[in-house]
Order: sequence, then structure tokens, then C-alpha cells
Amino acid sequence: MIIQTSRFGELQYEKEQIIVFEEGIPGFKEYRNYMIVSEEDSPFQYLQSLEEGALAFIIVVPFDFVLDYEFVLSEKVKEDMAIQSERDIQVYNIVNVQGDLAAATINLAAPVIIHSSSRKGLQYILPDGHYSIYHPLFKTVSAEGVE
Repeated sequence: MIIQTSRFGELQYEKEQIIVFEEGIPGFKEYRNYMIVSEEDSPFQYLQSLEEGALAFIIVVPFDFVLDYEFVLSEKVKEDMAIQSERDIQVYNIVNVQGDLAAATINLAAPVIIHSSSRKGLQYILPDGHYSIYHPLFKTVSAEGVE
């Protein structure tokens, strides 16, 4: 299958790559089918809509940036997504870049959960309010680079 995207041009994908967000993503409920697009040697990936070529979210594995990030999924989510253990899922968070990458933020309050085998996805809004939707992605930037 092929989709024309604004960011990547023409993308080919297989049925096995499709991630279905049955409830959509908050703010984009009408788009339910996505795929992950990776770039070599980059911690950044893209959650690309397969229904709207101009819609792609920058995502990262949060544990690469926030070492103490943790949360608990509700029993309902575990049941609805048939999650038996942490090994069943992949966790990503959406990154917001407004200009300078050094000022990028990560939405820790609503991780993107993807079941590895069923390919079901969900943006899970954490109920406790412990994390920010605008957590700095990088702690500090020095002359030597990001710390």
C-alpha cells in the first residue's frame, strides 16, 4: 500500500505496519490508522497518519529522555488492549517542537501505548496529573551538547 505524505513523500507500507487507534488520538479522533516511521541514527520517530498525509506526530521512547518516568495503566485499558505484561507493549510520547529543538517538550501526561502483536494503539491520558504535557525534552544545553 502507498500513501503520499507531506513530510516523507510517498511511503510504502504493509498491512502488518498499521496501528489502529480505535478511539483516534485526542484532537484527531477521525484519524484511526497510523504507522511508525523511523529515521536512521535518530531517537525521533514519527507516528504518521495513513488517512491524512499531512498529519504526523514526532514521537520518542520516553525512557531514553526521562529516566524515572513511570506510570500504571488502568485495569480497563489492560483488559481492552489484552495487555498481559509490560513486554506486550511499546511506549512512546509525543514531542512538541516550536522552532528550536533545544526547547522541545515531551507530553509525559499522555503516553502513546501500542500493543506489539495486535497493533492496537491508544493515547492514554494519565489520571493522576503527576506529569506535564510540556516537560522539557532536554534538561540543559551546553557548548558540548545536550546533557
